[in-house]
Amino acid sequence: MLRIVIAGLQKDRIERCVKEAGAEQVEVAIMTDMEAAKKVKNGQADYYIGACNSGGGAALSIAIGLLGFSRCATVAKSGGKPDPQKIEALVHQGTVAFGIAEESIETAVPLIIGSLLKKHG
Repeated sequence: MLRIVIAGLQKDRIERCVKEAGAEQVEVAIMTDMEAAKKVKNGQADYYIGACNSGGGAALSIAIGLLGFSRCATVAKSGGKPDPQKIEALVHQGTVAFGIAEESIETAVPLIIGSLLKKHG
């Protein structure tokens, strides 16, 4: 079971999308960005998904500080579309924190969860 922590804007929407995409294969918890990043850093959660207006600023700032820039990535910027191949590559490179623009939640979250489940399947 993958343990996903959620932070940032529209947490309820992200949670719903994670549950829909992962069903019984995911456990999801909503927290502050600091709590969520600490859970991943301490091994108490596997992955972090954060949302903000841009997808890269507040969605990932604390995660970058605690987990390191190389383990975090924006996968859906404001005005852009998430790229399934990029998400898959990031998952396989070891990215553990994903930032998305709130406008892309319904499209980006299923792609992230699908790639994570594929990797851990």
